[in-house]
Amino acid sequence: MQPLSLRSLVAVSALLSAFVAAAPKAVTVVVTSTTTTCPFSNSPPPCPQPTESEFEFESGSGSESTSLTRRSTISGSPSSTSNTTPACTDFWLEKIAHRGVAPFAGSGYKVFRNVRDYGAKGDGINDDTQAINKAISDGDRCGPGCTGSTKTPALIYFPPGTYMVSSPIIDFYYTNLIGNPGCLPVLKATPDFEGAWLLDTNQYQPAGDLAWGATNVFWRQVANLVLDLSGVAPETKMVGLHWPSSQSTSLSNMVFKMSEEKGNQHQGLFIEQGSGGYIGDLVFYGGAQALSVGNQQFTMRNISIHNAETAIQQLWSWGWTYQGVSINNCEVGFDFTASTDGNLGVGSITILDSEIKDTPIGITFGAAAATGPAVANNFIFENVRLDNVATAIRGPQGTVLAGAPGPSTIKAWGRGHKYTPSSAGPTAFEGPTPPNTRPAALAPGGTYYARSKPRYENLPVSEFLSARAAGAAGDGTTDDTDALNALFHTAAAADKIVLLDAGMYVVTSTLHIPAGSRIVGEAFPVLLSSGAFFASAAHPQPVVQVGAPGPAADGRIEWSNTIVSTRGAQAGAILIEFHLAAPADAPSGLWDVHTRVGGFAGSELQLAQCAKTPNATVTAAGGGGGGVAPACVAAFMSMHVTAAAAALYMENCWLWVADHDIEEGADNEQITVYAGRGLLVESQGPLWLVGTSVEHHQFYEYQFVNARDVFMGQIQTETAYYQPNPDARLPFAAVAKYHDPVFAQTGESGWGLRVVDSEAVLVYGAGLYSFFDDYDVGCSQIGEGATCQKRIFSVEGKSQVRVYNLNTVGTSKMVTVDGRDVVAYEDNIDGFVHSVSLFETEG
Repeated sequence: MQPLSLRSLVAVSALLSAFVAAAPKAVTVVVTSTTTTCPFSNSPPPCPQPTESEFEFESGSGSESTSLTRRSTISGSPSSTSNTTPACTDFWLEKIAHRGVAPFAGSGYKVFRNVRDYGAKGDGINDDTQAINKAISDGDRCGPGCTGSTKTPALIYFPPGTYMVSSPIIDFYYTNLIGNPGCLPVLKATPDFEGAWLLDTNQYQPAGDLAWGATNVFWRQVANLVLDLSGVAPETKMVGLHWPSSQSTSLSNMVFKMSEEKGNQHQGLFIEQGSGGYIGDLVFYGGAQALSVGNQQFTMRNISIHNAETAIQQLWSWGWTYQGVSINNCEVGFDFTASTDGNLGVGSITILDSEIKDTPIGITFGAAAATGPAVANNFIFENVRLDNVATAIRGPQGTVLAGAPGPSTIKAWGRGHKYTPSSAGPTAFEGPTPPNTRPAALAPGGTYYARSKPRYENLPVSEFLSARAAGAAGDGTTDDTDALNALFHTAAAADKIVLLDAGMYVVTSTLHIPAGSRIVGEAFPVLLSSGAFFASAAHPQPVVQVGAPGPAADGRIEWSNTIVSTRGAQAGAILIEFHLAAPADAPSGLWDVHTRVGGFAGSELQLAQCAKTPNATVTAAGGGGGGVAPACVAAFMSMHVTAAAAALYMENCWLWVADHDIEEGADNEQITVYAGRGLLVESQGPLWLVGTSVEHHQFYEYQFVNARDVFMGQIQTETAYYQPNPDARLPFAAVAKYHDPVFAQTGESGWGLRVVDSEAVLVYGAGLYSFFDDYDVGCSQIGEGATCQKRIFSVEGKSQVRVYNLNTVGTSKMVTVDGRDVVAYEDNIDGFVHSVSLFETEG
C-alpha cells in the first residue's frame, strides 16, 4: 500500500472536479480543488473513419495462444448476436464443469458466474445492465463499502453476444470479468446511457472517495471484451473503463470503440490513481483521448490506437513504460504536457519498440507556464519508428526533433539527468543518446521478445484436467500435496492442461511441476504451504519447484493466474524455485503468477497474529519483550530462478509480503510479516521481467548474481515498512549459498535492487521506494531529506548494467557502486520522487 504523492493528489482532485462538472447526474462525486483543465478538453480534429478491414484477426493453434500481433490484432472477433461458429460456442471455460470453491465464503457460494444464468440476453436488444450487476454482486461479496476481502473471489463469464448497458457496470473486489477470446462479447452503451463510465471498477462514493483506495486494489482482471461507446452522442462526456488499480491487476485482449466525429468527448480508458501494474493487448478506435491515464507506475504493452484525436494523454506519473505501442492516424500520439499550478505532472516515461504513423505530432511534452519541478519530464525513447509524422518531438518552445513525410526511426532519444562511466553526473541532456546494445537472445530480430498470456481458446474441453476432479479438495484444510503432484505429472505426460479450480490448496511438502506442464488458475487459486516441512530456515524447501536440478531442468512450461502463499510460521519456505532451461526460441512463461505472504484469510498471518509494533525496539527473535515474533516469520524466499534456468518470460508477477491485513474488519491495518528474500536470479538468461513488482522483504527485493541477458520493464519495489526496526540483519541470518548481502552496520534497510557480477542487465524503468521508517511516513515527504533509508540500489563486482528512468522515494543515496555512493537524491528531485533518466556501468 503506497501513499499518494502531492503530485497525484493535486492532479487527481483537479481532474475529477472538472469531470464532475460535466458528468451525468447519475454520478455523485465531491471534490474540493479545481486547479486544472478537464481531461476531456478539446483536442485537434479527429482522424478519418476506420474501415472494417482494419479489424484484423489471427488464430493460434496447439499450446500457443492467439494474441495481438505487431499490428495489434486481437485473438477473436467482436461477436454478433447470432454467431454460432466453433470459436463462439466451444470455448473450454464455458464448457467445463465448474467445481471451484471459496473456503471462507458462505455455503453455496458460486465462484464462476455466467451472466446468462443471471438473465443477461446478449441479444443487442434487451437491457442487460441489471443482470450483469447481479452476476457480479451475488453472494454477499465485497462491493463498495467493504474495505477489501479475499474471501469471495468471482469469475464473471460473458458468452459471445452484444450486451446492452444503460448505466455503469459496477465491479467488486477480487473479481475477474472474462469474455470468450475466440468471439469477443460486446458491452454496448445505449444512446440514453446514464453515468460517467461504461465499466466502473472502483466506484466513487457520495463523500467523494473511491470505493477502495486505488493503491489497495489487487487481484483483478478484465479480459476478452469489446467496450462500445459508439451509440452514445459524440458530445456526451463518457469513458469506456475506469481503472484506478494497483499490482496484480490486468487488462488484456480488449477493444474500445468510440465516436470518431470531430470534437467528440469520448475516452476509452481512464486511470487517475493507483500503483500498477500491467496492461496489454488493447485496441482503441476513436475518442478525444483513447487513453487518459495517471498512476505511480505502469507497464503498458502491445497497445494499438486508431483515429483518436490524442492517442495517449498522460495525466501524471512517477515512472511509466510503453512497450510495443502502435499509433495510427491520430492528431497527437503521446501528450506529456500535463501541469497543475505551474508544476509538470509527468515524471518519467520510457517508450520502446513502438511506432507512430500518419500523425502530425508524435510526442509532445512540457508546458510553457510550468516552472517545476527542476527535474521532471524525464524521457527515454528507444526504437520508435515513425512514418508520415511531421513533428517527431515537440517541447514547450516548439519542435525539438523534426519528423519526415516518410519512414524514419528514433534509435534513442532522451531527456533528464544521466550518470555514465565517462560522466560522473548529474549531467543534464536532451537529444539523441546511444541506445542499449540488445543481446540477440533477448531481442531476436532487434525487437525484445514478448508473448501474451495463453488462453487456449482453440483447444477443446477434453484437453483440460480439473484439480478438484482429480481429487484435490482446495478447501483450505485438506492436504492436497499428493493429489496435485499426481495431477501435474499425469497432465504433463499426456500433454493436457491443468485447471486449478478456484480454491485454497494446502500442501505440506514440495509441489513438483515437470517440464511440459501447462497450468491455468480459475479466479486466482492459492497454493498454500503449511507445516513442519517448511518451518526451518536452516533447511529451506521449495513450496513449488518447477523442474529439478540436473537433466530434469530441460524443457518449458506455461503457468498463469495463480497465487503461491504460506500459512503461519514457514521460515524455510521458498515459494517458487525455478530450474527449467527452455529452448531459446520457445521460452517458458509465467503470467499473473503471484506470491502473497500474509494478510489474508487462512494465512494465520493477519492483524490478530502479526500486529505492527513501532513503539517497541525489535532486537532478536523470541517473541514478546521486543523480539521478532516467530509466528510471523513466514517465508525464506519468494522466488529463486536458479543458475540452471534459461529462457523465462514473466509478465505481471507480484511477489508481495503483506504490509496490511486485507480482510474486511481489519480496515487495512498495518501488520509485520517477515520474509527473508525477494527474487533471486542466478540464470544466464535470457530472462524477461515485464511489469513485475517485489515488495517488503528483509535482505532485498530483486537480486541478480552471476546473471546475464536480463530485460526488465518498469520494475517496482518497496522496502519493508518495519525497517530499520529490526534492520536488514533480522530475523534471518545471511547465508552465503544464497549470496545474501552482509550488512555491517546497524540501522540499514534492505536493497531494492542489487546486481552482483552480472552482464547485460537492461532496465527500462525502475521505481525503488522506501516510504517508511519503522512505519513513520514522515521520512519520505517532500522537504524531509529522504531519510527513510540511506541506500537502495547496489551494483557490485564486474557488472554491466544500464537503467533507464530510475525513480526512488525516501532514499538519500539513489545508487551505490561497490560501496561508493554515486547518485544523491538532492541532485535529482522530481517532486515526490527522485529521478535519473540514464544510469550505466561499464562492467
